[in-house]
Amino acid sequence: MDKASKWLVVTEKPSVAGDLAKALGGFEKKGDHYESPKYYITWAVGHLLELLEPEELDPKYKRWLLQDLPILPQEFQYKPKKGQTERLNHIKSLAKKSDVSGIINACDAGREGELIFREIYDFCTIKKPFKRIWLQSMTPESIRKEFQTLKPGHDYDNLGDAARCRAESDWLIGMNATRAVTKRLKTRNTKGVWSVGRVQTPTLALIAKRELDYLKHRPEPFFNLEGRFSTPTHEYSGLWFDPKFKKSHSDDEEIINTREKEDRIFSQQKLDEILKNFNANKDHAKASETRKESKEIAPQLFDLTLLQREANRKFGMPASRTLQAAQRLYEKHKLLTYPRTDSRYLPEDYVDNVKNILKEYSAIPTEYSKACQKILKIGLLNKERVFNNKHVSDHFAIIPTGQFPSEKLDGDDARIFDLVLKRFFAAFMSHAIWAKVERITAVGEQSFRTRVQDLQEPGWREVYGLDTEEESKLPKLNEKNSEEQTSVQSESIDPIQNATKPPPRYTEAKLLSLMEHCGKSVIDEEIAEVLKDKGIGTPATRADIIENLISKEYVSRYGKALKATSKGIRLVDVLNRIPIDILSKVDLTGEIEAGLRKMEKGQEKRSDFMQNMFDFTSTIVDKARTFEYDAIYKNDPPLGACPVCKIGKVFEGFWGYKCNRAGNSKETTPDQCNFIIWKEKSQRYIDRSVIEEVLNNKIVGPFEFSNSSGTSHYEEFLTVSPIKGIIFCDEKGEPKESATGYDAVVLHEELLNETFLKMPGTVKVTEMAYLCEFGVQPTEVNVEAVKPKRKSKKTSEDTEEKKKKVTKPKKVKRLISRMPRILCGREMTLEDYKSFILTGSTPPIADFKSKKGRPFAAALHLKENGNFEFKFVSRKALLGDNELEKSKKTSKKSTNKAKVVKKSKKTENVSESV
Repeated sequence: MDKASKWLVVTEKPSVAGDLAKALGGFEKKGDHYESPKYYITWAVGHLLELLEPEELDPKYKRWLLQDLPILPQEFQYKPKKGQTERLNHIKSLAKKSDVSGIINACDAGREGELIFREIYDFCTIKKPFKRIWLQSMTPESIRKEFQTLKPGHDYDNLGDAARCRAESDWLIGMNATRAVTKRLKTRNTKGVWSVGRVQTPTLALIAKRELDYLKHRPEPFFNLEGRFSTPTHEYSGLWFDPKFKKSHSDDEEIINTREKEDRIFSQQKLDEILKNFNANKDHAKASETRKESKEIAPQLFDLTLLQREANRKFGMPASRTLQAAQRLYEKHKLLTYPRTDSRYLPEDYVDNVKNILKEYSAIPTEYSKACQKILKIGLLNKERVFNNKHVSDHFAIIPTGQFPSEKLDGDDARIFDLVLKRFFAAFMSHAIWAKVERITAVGEQSFRTRVQDLQEPGWREVYGLDTEEESKLPKLNEKNSEEQTSVQSESIDPIQNATKPPPRYTEAKLLSLMEHCGKSVIDEEIAEVLKDKGIGTPATRADIIENLISKEYVSRYGKALKATSKGIRLVDVLNRIPIDILSKVDLTGEIEAGLRKMEKGQEKRSDFMQNMFDFTSTIVDKARTFEYDAIYKNDPPLGACPVCKIGKVFEGFWGYKCNRAGNSKETTPDQCNFIIWKEKSQRYIDRSVIEEVLNNKIVGPFEFSNSSGTSHYEEFLTVSPIKGIIFCDEKGEPKESATGYDAVVLHEELLNETFLKMPGTVKVTEMAYLCEFGVQPTEVNVEAVKPKRKSKKTSEDTEEKKKKVTKPKKVKRLISRMPRILCGREMTLEDYKSFILTGSTPPIADFKSKKGRPFAAALHLKENGNFEFKFVSRKALLGDNELEKSKKTSKKSTNKAKVVKKSKKTENVSESV
């Protein structure tokens, strides 16, 4: 390097910039950078730039039109991310300094770190040379050593090309597929876009498949048998099992495990045979047991995904909350190392750092100080499972820094910090030793099994605890050889009635594991190998993917589990049928990753890769643009006969299951039938199996449903309704829902013979609303038979008959009026509603409240179509000056009180975060 000039060092994070300045020495911090005689050091904060949106490339893309797709930019352009312009300009001003002769890329050692630097370098619009430092260890010695062996930046051009291609291919697929699918699927009644992405859609497909498996499951009754036995020293129980049982082969072990197990009896006949055999031989029971020592290996250190899985399993914390807490512990509290890592290992030169951290924690009395002292005394165990340079990529495992909290931690921060501390100490301790006992009790031809375990040596569980796995003991059968049969006494046998359960919905912990190890499900060996270590998404983005699926209403939380919504299931289904199912498979990520790795090795050109992506995107758009809804279901068999017209068959469509005699008109004509069952009811997706059952059996269930917020869950039976398709009913098929289509139980009903709309009306009171069904019975009307005049031979009787009044039924006119029982913050009474129906309006009401909580006065007027409208009036004229002033004071007090409550909640939230 020229001694008269300086080099600008750009890091990915402020903390790394500080570490470099400390290791190299001689720096002074000046605002947002460090300066020494040889270097300027400054930093990014992750990605500072992002690709332009389509409408920023060309205003015509503001309107989402199919004819404008695909969008294939000749050049991908970047813009500063929101709030990052000042940071970028600061880096640019440093880069353009006359005393800066070149730039050093000190961003993370990996593809994304390379992209972050090259985006910044291009933004600076300079021609100065750049070099690369590849840091995998952050010890001062490693940093100083790497600064002595800087490599030319162009040595990493292949890596830079792969990084750009990854970002640009994701943009191409996401922007084009989302717009094409949205334009085809969105209707006036649906809100938001139908978002499609390379990672989020395969993740959704995993959740959707499991949800369909869950919904298709029907409980099947079975029996377990528990036997009670005794020896001279103790009593014990054993569960009956079939030693000859063989599990069926399946690609999904969890689904098989929901039914087939060796301890289940599915027929009464088999149960009776077992009981008969047991009773005939109960006086000749014999037992034998085996006791084996089992090692429970000390756990590995955390990467982000493993930390998120553990926090979700133990505390039910979403992955996003775990990441936020770990990020605070890293940035604010300085207690943890960088959390967005995919490595569970430490660099091999980090042994002394670990010892220093252990010394810090052993010196100050804490619940872990004794364990730390013990580790230091014995020495670090399991080094080969902790220190390995080959498994350290951009970052190493999450460990404590050795610092202590400057303030007391609470909430998520305390829980996550404690998890990392325990895992760090446990990783260097001895294995836990268990004594596992299996006792088999034979009664005639029947076998009963008892399993227990006893912790012999706690090892790493000294700091970790037993978790949910309880220790239990079982006295020995005899003091000699427990494997020999010993006579025992049969006390009793009890059948336990159970039913199979559906395969469990995925928790975030399970989903994160599937995203990480999704390569196992891929048939292609090359793609499977590519995905073996990476999976889909990255540790840093997987939490955002899950939250994005929830915000797009594809997935909802169901307690600790994740549940695919009807929208999510329909998206995956239609992508499979178009077919562009590659968008919902992890194979796409594997294929792209394989191409990127070839590019990194110089085996594939950037231009060739992007041309393949352009072609792929065009194919996706073309298929999405040209598919016909009717065609994608044409090969599906009918689900049953139409229950309304009795002639047609019910077939599946995108939005529901309808009679094949349906027409486009809303009015029913003799040659068509408008019967339809929608695919969603009370937050449950109505799958094909439910339709087949309800059409064949008329009454089915009970099935699980929930309210709109997903906070309340209940079970209901279903039956067919000509108007609503399917409705809730009791076990006998008696409807629980009004025939008008409102999902409510009628609490009160009365007839009004004459109403404002000049027809009788039946008022009904439900839990949520007042309803009135208006209607008239068929009446006689005068009709003149009008025919062209012509000469004819008619008798006087014919003429008289012609003049007679004839009757013809008039179509029944039906209207439904509905008014919520709580309307604009005011409780409406039954008398209010009856007066409204009889007179056509209510008196002016002064105590309505707007969405913003402001009072207003209005009368309600009944419209001819059964709906109502507000007719606003002056509150002052209605209440008078005195009453209006009182009302304002009351309203002001309540508003101030609400502000105080809101402020106190804010204070609580601040204290919690601290």
